[in-house]
This record gives sequence, C-alpha cells and structure tokens, in this order.
Amino acid sequence: MKDRKRLIVAAMLSMSLLATACSGGSNGVNSETNAPSQTNVQEQEAPIELTINPSTWFIPTNDGNEVQKYIEEKYNVKIVNMRATDENFKVKVSAGEIPDIFPQNISEGDMVNYARQGVIASISVDEIKQYMPSYVADVEAVDPNAWDIGLYDGKNWGVPRVWLNGSYGFIPAYNGAWLKAIGYNEPPKTLEEYEDVVYKFRNNDPDGNGQKDTYAFTTRGTGNQQFNEIYAAHGVNPYQFMLAADGTVTWGGLSDQAKEALKLLQKWYKDGVLDPEFLTDNNDTITQKWNNKKIGILDYMMYHHLFNQKEANAANGIEAVYGKGLVGPAGKSLAMSNGALQVPLLFGAQVEKDEKKRIKILQILEDLVSSDDAYLKTVFGTEGVSYELKDGAAEALEPYKSDTNKMLELGYGGYYNPLGERSLKMWKYHFSAEKLAFRDTLNAGNELITDILGPTPLEAKSKYSATLNPLQDEYYVKAIIGTDDIDKTFEEFKENWLRSGGKDLLEEATKVYQERQAAK
Repeated sequence: MKDRKRLIVAAMLSMSLLATACSGGSNGVNSETNAPSQTNVQEQEAPIELTINPSTWFIPTNDGNEVQKYIEEKYNVKIVNMRATDENFKVKVSAGEIPDIFPQNISEGDMVNYARQGVIASISVDEIKQYMPSYVADVEAVDPNAWDIGLYDGKNWGVPRVWLNGSYGFIPAYNGAWLKAIGYNEPPKTLEEYEDVVYKFRNNDPDGNGQKDTYAFTTRGTGNQQFNEIYAAHGVNPYQFMLAADGTVTWGGLSDQAKEALKLLQKWYKDGVLDPEFLTDNNDTITQKWNNKKIGILDYMMYHHLFNQKEANAANGIEAVYGKGLVGPAGKSLAMSNGALQVPLLFGAQVEKDEKKRIKILQILEDLVSSDDAYLKTVFGTEGVSYELKDGAAEALEPYKSDTNKMLELGYGGYYNPLGERSLKMWKYHFSAEKLAFRDTLNAGNELITDILGPTPLEAKSKYSATLNPLQDEYYVKAIIGTDDIDKTFEEFKENWLRSGGKDLLEEATKVYQERQAAK
C-alpha cells in the first residue's frame, strides 16, 4: 500500500511538471510572470519533437524561421516541418511519413480512410475538454454540434474546428445606379421584385449606353453556390442535406422547392434575361463582369468578400447596395450558407500512443488561441514589422501585406497556428471597426439555410458522390436551358438519382441524423 501511494505521488508530481512546461491557457503557463518556473522545468526536460504539416499551402520558406523559433522556445519543443503540399501529401503518408499534426484541409472522406488504415489518432473528447477548455467553449458557442463531424466508428478523431465566417450567409449586392435607373430606391425584398429587376436590368438599358448589353447576373454553371438568391427564396440548397416532413433526411436537389426554382430559371432563360454564359462562368469571370458593369447583381459573395470588393467598386465607379434574402415561396428571408462546421484537426496515430506528446500538443493549441501574444505572433508575425495594431485590429504592413513570400519567410499565417480564425476570443484581431460594422449590418436578421448534417463522413457519399453529383449537374443545366416539361423530367431525374446510389445515401444520412438526435 505504501509503495502504491509513493507511485501515485510521483505520478502527480510528474504531471505537475509537464503542465508547467507548456503554456496552455488555464492548464499551463499563460503569463510572463510565470516565466522563471517555466525556464527551470525546460532546463530539466528535453524538448519534445513534433513533426507537423498543418498547412499544404502556407508553407514557411525556411526552417528555423522567426515564428518556429518562438514556438520552440515558448513551449520547449523541437519542430520538424514536413512541408508536404496538396500534390504530394497523400503520397508521403502512403510511404509512412505521418506527421503529428495533419493539414487543415483534410476531407471527411480522407478522415474516415485514415482512421480505417490506422494513420490517425483517436482522442478522448474529455481529454480535449480538459486541456483546451477555452477553445472548446468557443467552438461549442459557435455550434455545439461541432463534435459530430469527428465521430466515426464510435471514436472521436481530432480537435473540432469551425469556420467562423461560415456562421454567415451569401449576401446579394446590387449596382445602386442601375437600381435608380429602373425606379428602385432600395434593393428588392421579394422574389417578385427581384424578377422585375432581372428583366429591367436586361431590357431597360440600366447603364444608359443605348445598347442591350447588360444582364442582371450570372452564376457558376454547375455545383453548389449557384443561383443562391433564387434557391434560398424557395427555402432550399439543392446540394445539401435537409430534413423532410416525415423526419427523415432528404437531398435538397430532390425537393419540390428545387423543382419550382428550376421552373423559374427555365422561364428566365427562355425569355433571354439569364446570361447564357453562366454555363462556363466562374467566380473570376463573374467579378470581372460586375467590375466592367456588364451585370448588376453579385450573389455568390459573403460579407468579407464584399468588404474586400469595396476598393474595386470605388475604382470602377460602382455604388454597391446590399440586400437581404428574398421573401419568396418559403415565406421568409433566407440566406444560403455553407455552415460553420469543418473536419477536425487530425493527429498522427503515433500521438495516440504517446500521452506526453498528445497532452503537449493540446496545451500548445489551447495557448495559441487563448494567449493574445501567442496568437498575434503566430497569425500576424512581429508587431511593427509585419503588422501593427490599429484600434485593436491587426493590420498588415508592407511588404508583407502584398507579398506572400515575405510572410512565409517569417513563418506566420496558418502553418504554426492551425486554429487561426477558429477562436471567437481572438477573432477581434481580424476586424477593424469599419469591417465589424459592415459584417453586423449586412448580416442582421438573416436566417440561414445550412446542411443538416454538415461535412459528415458517410460510406455511401464516398461510394456514390462521383456518380450522383455529375448526374445532378447535368440534369439541372438541361432543365434550365431546355424546353422539356420540368414536372415530368424532374421525377425521372429523382428516380435515376435514387437508383444510382442515392437511396443508400439517404438511408445512411437518416440513420446518422436520428442517432445524433437520440444521443442528445
């Protein structure tokens, strides 16, 4: 019994030293006043080596850069930069090069495959909550369902992540001068008013040049984020899961709401008011048409995109007027949204077996999003060199503001802090007073349409999406530009979609949704 007590005391002392060695918010050292004790412990313990690849695009140009040295000294670790890119990361993993911290852009399908292959670590939710309390509180405040995304085979596979901007939706912007030219003193509020604007922007020479050379808007030809305002007014995103009236999960693209939206778009195309180049347009060409005053509506941007567009608007003499979601058949103002939920931050399988390393990583991550100094250093660099604080917001300085290579030389950005812009407490540094007011004004009162499951790993999705997505893309385009009776062809499309794997997908999606509801 005495020997057992001595072992328990020794273990408690060891854990105490470990917690002191890492500045991990409420679970570690998080103030300069504690620096002496941290230094003493670091002199006694060898640095823990961490092999990391948190980003496949913002890769520091040199080892031993300023931010890397800061991380190593502050947390008593030795960083090995794996440096894999989008092109070769999977190749490296297949060859057995597995980082302790994985890239942020891993898909839910990759997460499942890595879990099956024993490549990534499962981590207890309780352990994450213990060592990352401040971050967990932020995540759960954004969406308490964030834990759902990392759940697979009864285990949790990483630290939950949320995209804070995903809490907002797509916002329509209108050419204010064009609106006035057709008799509108404010943006349209209903789908009927929007249709009136669409026809007049095409037919009533809103730019006054005497030519019929303008359209209301264009969009990306296929896939998600097309015709955002029209689908939202009908209460649906055709490329997301949604709840059916009977409590099961269905696909938005099979809904009656989507069918009615297609009918309206077919009518607009037939009447010549829908830009025929929407079949080949992308975000870049859409913005070019807006800047060149060939279209008078932007509907694929969120508030932060529109804020960044202000400078180009001024240069092109465009007075942008911002609207809300249109009230249509859905009966209320709705905005399309990608949602805040993301695939969690994953760790290599070796981290699961190494408790000391695992706790160290969690403590470091907590400190990076709870310590102002650590956040600013890793996300923005060096004050007075790469950024300055202006009214509480971090503003980039030249040449770092316009030269990504200079930024990568210092090492700041998304590499050493994979939770940048994932913490509500630290988000303040990303907003000037002007941008904050812009965000809150444009998003006030918007109700969002989001995927009811989020980026959930589904067996049927990985098996059938390569068939189902092109199938839907092809039908939707043909429905809009064709002359067939959509009431008839839509039923044929639904049957084909369900027969091609969609039935299995909906059954699995419903099972996952109902299990989550039961657990709550």
